[in-house]
Amino acid sequence: MIQTRVLMDIYGDISGHELLKKFDMVIANSGGSLVLAALCQDMKLSEVTNVFMDKSLRKKVFSALSFWEKLKLKNIASLTNILGPKYSTERKLKGLTEVLKNKDHLYQSGQVAKPIIETPLHELPAIIRKESLQLLIVGFDYFKERASFFRSNTQSKTDKYSQYYQVTLGHAIHASSNAPVNYFDEPAFVNSKLLNGNDSRNNLYWDGAVSGFNNPVLAGLIEAKTNVTLATEQFCILSLGTGTGGRANIADYASSTDGKLTEIYNKNKENKLAYTKTSSNFFQDIKKMSTSILGDPPDSASFIAYCILDPLLNNDANLIRINPCIKPELNANKIYEAPAVYRGEPNGLDKFLRLIDMDMDATEDDEVALISQLCDKFIVNSNENCLPNQLIRGDVKSIHLGQGTFYEAKQRWLACANA
Repeated sequence: MIQTRVLMDIYGDISGHELLKKFDMVIANSGGSLVLAALCQDMKLSEVTNVFMDKSLRKKVFSALSFWEKLKLKNIASLTNILGPKYSTERKLKGLTEVLKNKDHLYQSGQVAKPIIETPLHELPAIIRKESLQLLIVGFDYFKERASFFRSNTQSKTDKYSQYYQVTLGHAIHASSNAPVNYFDEPAFVNSKLLNGNDSRNNLYWDGAVSGFNNPVLAGLIEAKTNVTLATEQFCILSLGTGTGGRANIADYASSTDGKLTEIYNKNKENKLAYTKTSSNFFQDIKKMSTSILGDPPDSASFIAYCILDPLLNNDANLIRINPCIKPELNANKIYEAPAVYRGEPNGLDKFLRLIDMDMDATEDDEVALISQLCDKFIVNSNENCLPNQLIRGDVKSIHLGQGTFYEAKQRWLACANA
């Protein structure tokens, strides 16, 4: 929802194909792959947003496991919702297919012979009417235990060391959006076929985040650099996130030899907006490890990609990161508090706490309402009264890479894209 709302503010409520034709390459992972699938179907951005707003459609994708299904997993923690999968992988594919088929205007109007969701990736650029467009979706190969890239480009130099196996758009996004351990109950089943050959095989995949590409911008840059001859300054990259942040993590301040930091720790020891625990336990460790691959702090992918484009780190690279930064602010009394845009409204602290505690599988109406409000507070066309934007590195009050607000990032992107 955040990604589609950002794109709608920048480009207006245009159709998916019209938007895709403005780019030379689009790479997506996890939730972003669902947005890409909708754009490939030529849905308007407002339509894509409305899909995420519809609880009945969300529940088709996030289909909860029953008590008996959890029992089959032989995981006591899963039964108590402490740790373990909550959703059916098999029903996710059925849900994705059903939702996207019903929204497929191209197929329903007879413009294409088969549903877009059932179309191999390499056939999509022609349908979008931009043959040079390259599409990339990331997954994690369960058996080979490494990243796997589903490409539309059958001649990619990055993939010249192996033969091209085609997969449908549906299977690619099913693989890419299949978060393990605490979310879906089994790897995604994917069928691939050798292009112009007789080999067809089945494989299993987890979410592309497992391979380290939760933010796929670095993989996209490498794909572009190996396939397109461009000067570094000609690269123009828009990187869209789905929100980052959380409590102020000051656990290490407890042992700091800097008196200023220990003062901050002591003042916020009981503060709900600060994480101050210095201990660990088994279940906490497993949960941290299983969810850390799906998080993005502090977004090393953007920084490494930026370094490739601008090794001197002069803030000259055209890599624009747009991602709401949801974190507390330290006031003059060294107490963490909710951002000003939440402090100024009724129940603002409660809303902010619920937002930073929200898991990635937000399916209830009240959770989606909080995300919609987040968009309203972030996508603001001024530098005032807004949530901050995620920087690529540094602090907005000192030396930094990136733009501190959505408005600044939007202006930088428009200047870059129109150059």
